[in-house]
Amino acid sequence: MLELNKIYLESCLEGLKKIDDDSVDLVFTDPPYYQFRAKNLKALKNHKDLVTEFEFDGYKSEEEYLQFLEEVMMECYRVTKPGGAGYLFCGDDFVSFINRIVEKVGFNFRKVIHWHKTNPFPAIYTRKMYANSMEMMVHFSKGTPKTWNHKHVNEMHNYIQTPICMGKERTKHKTQKPLKVCVPYLEISSNEGDLILDPFMGSGTTAVAAKMLKRDFIGFEMNPTYLEFAEGRLAAL
Repeated sequence: MLELNKIYLESCLEGLKKIDDDSVDLVFTDPPYYQFRAKNLKALKNHKDLVTEFEFDGYKSEEEYLQFLEEVMMECYRVTKPGGAGYLFCGDDFVSFINRIVEKVGFNFRKVIHWHKTNPFPAIYTRKMYANSMEMMVHFSKGTPKTWNHKHVNEMHNYIQTPICMGKERTKHKTQKPLKVCVPYLEISSNEGDLILDPFMGSGTTAVAAKMLKRDFIGFEMNPTYLEFAEGRLAAL
């Protein structure tokens, strides 16, 4: 078993093989998206807090991307305890594919949670498209969830509204998720001392939330710059 409370600089497909069967209480992750993103758009020049240097995510085809996610989720299923659960961020154009993948590998699909970004990237007039102000989280479990820490009824909807990551919390990671959109779900679906897994740790939001809430964590990240961001955030707690 890997050392806990550490982010490993390696591919999650390799790292996950080192985690024991049925050892993880909660999977919480934001995998790379298969899509083209804006690059150097002049229309965003006044939005200095937003990242405008985006790239392809590196997959040659939609099929290759989905096969990769399926392999990751198969490993996540193996390491998740019976009664464990998970949350996976995705775009609205891929949510149906993700639902099928989580069920194919053995998880139970439970719900799609909608994250409404109150300050999304603005719509670009020349593209004739609406601003993308919604992002999804697919909630799944390995059997019936063993942990369900019910909050106030007003907080138990499949909808959450927060800004995208801004201000002092933000690093230079391109798609950093804010703590406000992560902490509530770790509180609901895990307890103190539980083990949280994030195969795509990025800037470390899952690890930071876990540490704040007295959970253990294991994560993987292939980008050394992003790992540096994450370790810096953890050290600052």
